[in-house]
Amino acid sequence: MPFHPEQPFPAAYETAVTEPVPFAAATAVPADVADPPQSVGPATKLAYGIGALSDSVKTFGFTTFLLFYYTTVLGLPSALLGLAMGAGLVWDAVIDPLIGHLSDRTNVRFGRRHAFMLPGAFCAGVSFIAVFNPPAGLSHGMLFGWLMTTSLILRSSNSLFMVPYAALGAELAPDYHERTSVAAYRAAVIMVGTLLTTMAAFLVYLPRTTAAADDAKFLRDSYASLGDALGLVMIATALVATIGTLHTRHRLAPPLDTEVDATIRSTVAEAFRDSSFRTLFASNCLSFMALAINAALAFHYLTYYGRIDTAGVTTYMVALYAGGLAGIGVWLRVSRHVEKHYVYALTTMLTGVVISSGYWLVGEGRFFGPGAVWVLTIANATVGFFGAGNVVLAPSMIADLSAQDERRSGRRRPGSFFGICSLGQQLSAGVAVLMAGVLVDRFAGLVPAQAAQSAATVERIALLSNVLPAAILFAAGLLSLRYALRRQDFGTRTAAAQQS
Repeated sequence: MPFHPEQPFPAAYETAVTEPVPFAAATAVPADVADPPQSVGPATKLAYGIGALSDSVKTFGFTTFLLFYYTTVLGLPSALLGLAMGAGLVWDAVIDPLIGHLSDRTNVRFGRRHAFMLPGAFCAGVSFIAVFNPPAGLSHGMLFGWLMTTSLILRSSNSLFMVPYAALGAELAPDYHERTSVAAYRAAVIMVGTLLTTMAAFLVYLPRTTAAADDAKFLRDSYASLGDALGLVMIATALVATIGTLHTRHRLAPPLDTEVDATIRSTVAEAFRDSSFRTLFASNCLSFMALAINAALAFHYLTYYGRIDTAGVTTYMVALYAGGLAGIGVWLRVSRHVEKHYVYALTTMLTGVVISSGYWLVGEGRFFGPGAVWVLTIANATVGFFGAGNVVLAPSMIADLSAQDERRSGRRRPGSFFGICSLGQQLSAGVAVLMAGVLVDRFAGLVPAQAAQSAATVERIALLSNVLPAAILFAAGLLSLRYALRRQDFGTRTAAAQQS
């Protein structure tokens, strides 16, 4: 069951500090209590949330269609596609933390976050269009070069927008619970927007048949038109967030004086000395990798193993985001009464359990057999419901870690924190696509540009797309239980205390 991205053992919370603010002074009057944060209006939250669609649309297009398009339609060997995606790993290791670090230290009239977001908004959409529109007649080597070049540009420009964008969300709402509210708005927009994008993709650009009675999912022009549409959506939604939150730039405090001599190397090193940051980083990377593998092979799974037509695929995909939308409100409320990391761990593991059902319950020789659209639809809605917990809570927990770091170290660097986490997500996605490409080629034995595959290949595609991601998600959930930051670390009263 594909889910896009878009993420205990009590221990003393530890953090690395440089020129630390005395701990007693930092905790005697908690910031969340002493200085009530400015409220964030619904319109601002909504405008901010819309910006997340730029990344979610990119992720949806990449993970759902790219592998199928380049291998089955264009005929590029899966291993070469995986290599093209993996080539961006080293670049991501540099660009994401660097952008976050620079946006933390930039102090310009246009706003230190918005100054990066604006150019990133345009470049990401344009480069996405280029990925899905390679020139006709390219050899395998030239097609590989086109994909690698355009995807590297896309990775860079997407980071230019998304890393400062994520940091902006943390700064808009410095309150412990308000950070989760902002994240919930963002998640709700992602679910609604991606649901509409999914419907448009399958009903408009990839219908079951065309006027010539051909299956659109095997036609090159279908993906080229889809890439154009999604690229324009990326530009439009990113601009809405940039312009719609521009009025908040004066509320964002300038960089602190203590940050002047900070280097990106020292910032990254200090972040990873924090046990809770390491835990969340590793867990989020594993979750992102699992979901990316699942999504990258979803089209293969539904085409060859599930054997459902385009109408069924549309219903299946819509159910995912409808379930996710329902889950957002539930997990937002639950997180006000239960520690965030408990909710994050539970929903991550349950997502994995339900994803695995796509292998055990349907398919040739299984209880429901192939073509069981209603079973897959219910299961995918459940995946969306539980997966919403990860989408809401992961950015909120990163923002919490950034806020705690500022109180203890005296440095304001949410951009660096989100940049490092973005690096992890990008690396995980790259590794995921690389793994999926190599495994579907070497382990499953997929024959490129061929509509029919052997029974053994179909069975192994289902293992790779459902069971492998489920195992990784379960490991990610267990790992997240080591996260040690608690709400009382911010002096935030519990709901029960507030009622009394």
